[in-house]
Amino acid sequence: MPVTKAPRLTGLKKVEGKPVELLVHGQNMGDDAMLIVQLTNDGFELSDVVNMLSTSQMYLQGDMVKRITGKSVRTVRRLMKQGDPVRLDPRQSVIAYQYALVLELAIRAFAGLSRAEEWMQKPSPYLNGHVPLELTLHPLGFQMVEQYLNQILYGGYP
Repeated sequence: MPVTKAPRLTGLKKVEGKPVELLVHGQNMGDDAMLIVQLTNDGFELSDVVNMLSTSQMYLQGDMVKRITGKSVRTVRRLMKQGDPVRLDPRQSVIAYQYALVLELAIRAFAGLSRAEEWMQKPSPYLNGHVPLELTLHPLGFQMVEQYLNQILYGGYP
């Protein structure tokens, strides 16, 4: 029986930049946590989310699009072609931010995108055998992944 592949957001031009900067449309975040609360409450624009997703082959997979937006790849493509600005709701925006931040931290912690993507898709002994990519969807799982990556970056784990 043939295996069907998940639909992907293909044909996108890879946008250069850091995932969080692309998501917040280049706005300077600094140390202002309330700004991210405001931005997620307002909802990120779908085009900015798609730009963030384009930074990673792993994130262009159909299940990531659905995981973040709650919409199928076909629906996202159709919405993008219409040209009207579409905003995610606050919950979807928080999820998009979590994935952008984890990707950015993992790229820094593992010194490159390919190593970061590899780590994010495999069970990690430091996360009780859970897959970081799967944990990132849940708010508490995201905190665990973020904490682990910060410990790698600033000392504490090999």
